[in-house]
Amino acid sequence: MAFVTWSGSWLNVIKPALERLYPSIDFAYYIVSNANDVRNFLAKESGSAGFLVFQLMSIPGLSRPIIQSGKPTVVIAHALYGAGEYLYEYPRAKSLGYPVVGYSTMDVTSPNALRRVKLLETIAKLKESKVIFVVGPDVKLHTELEFPLSVDLLSMFRSIQSLFGVTPVTVDVRDFKAKYYDAVSESEASKIAEAWVKAAEAVEDPSREEIVKSAKLYLALKALARDTNADAIAVDCIVLRYAGYLDAWPCLSSVQFWYDGIVPVCEADPYSAVILLMGKYLLGKPGFINDPGIDEEHSKLICYHCTAPTNPHGASETEAPYRIVTAHAGTKHASVHVKLPANEPVTEIGLNPEEKELTVHMGTSEEPVYDPTVCATALKVKANAKAIASKFRWRAGWHRVLFYGNHLEEFKELATLLGLKTVIEDEQ
Repeated sequence: MAFVTWSGSWLNVIKPALERLYPSIDFAYYIVSNANDVRNFLAKESGSAGFLVFQLMSIPGLSRPIIQSGKPTVVIAHALYGAGEYLYEYPRAKSLGYPVVGYSTMDVTSPNALRRVKLLETIAKLKESKVIFVVGPDVKLHTELEFPLSVDLLSMFRSIQSLFGVTPVTVDVRDFKAKYYDAVSESEASKIAEAWVKAAEAVEDPSREEIVKSAKLYLALKALARDTNADAIAVDCIVLRYAGYLDAWPCLSSVQFWYDGIVPVCEADPYSAVILLMGKYLLGKPGFINDPGIDEEHSKLICYHCTAPTNPHGASETEAPYRIVTAHAGTKHASVHVKLPANEPVTEIGLNPEEKELTVHMGTSEEPVYDPTVCATALKVKANAKAIASKFRWRAGWHRVLFYGNHLEEFKELATLLGLKTVIEDEQ
């Protein structure tokens, strides 16, 4: 990541602050004081993931070639010393649509100012991320070859790679089953299953065999992730189960993966995969993929799915109790009801790569509920349901990803640096 400052005397102040907050980032430091410095910087850093610019002197025009280079750029300006350059160049670049985020302050090393470095780090990590999609043979073929009836399916995978640098890799479920799933021993899976049962608040699924099979699937997927160096694992679970390719559900695996550092993706959703990776890198938090239901009469969302993270704030240990239950009117086993926290702000994110949109709506968690006729985990959220219903961006799909906390600003800034438009779905 490239660092630029106009003043060498500030380097001794800013460098220690950056390296204390971001010890894993490799910063390249530059002092720019004339046009030749700008040209040399841009030539040397053409391969950089993004630029971090400190405007500390008002030298009109020097930052323009950097801010308007097209690279994701974060500008931090001193409210006095850098005011002229900042007010000349930052709004100009914004109005022209360049991927730039700015912040002006009297303390350019404050945590609030430097938190924006996390945006550039997130973009860099997305470019290095790999998502493994375990799918049926027909889906694998359709994602690799374009047919008239598979334009959207092909486009989903190509879009996340072209826009974010995330590498999607499809694995034929038959190959996965032969190499990984069938190789897991019953005794090894039973140990995992017993640990899940012991940690659960209750087990209301009568079939222990289903829990053991879920543990077997977990071990197989974990081995696949290890062998492929995957950052996320996405299983086309409903299709593969009902088509007879798999005899296990991955819901318990999804809970466990968050503690293994692997991002679990429900129903092999490429868009949600990207959002979950964003949340991990930007916020350090797991996300809850859900299908939002709309209750306009009571101004609520009912966000539901068959699994959710038991560490929604990103803790290394379980924060929210869970039960192992059935779902879908008893037709689905080894599902997970998580008692997600109540009375907290939440942020729901959707992604529409085709129209380059990131969607956001906000709410407050009210209470977790369990209805055995639908999905196992449901969370009631107080929200502007009427506005969301009228502005819901259907091209982003039905799924949204819920994160605990108010993260509107972080995602808006990230969207700007990624060249996406932010659509606020709960605004009238």
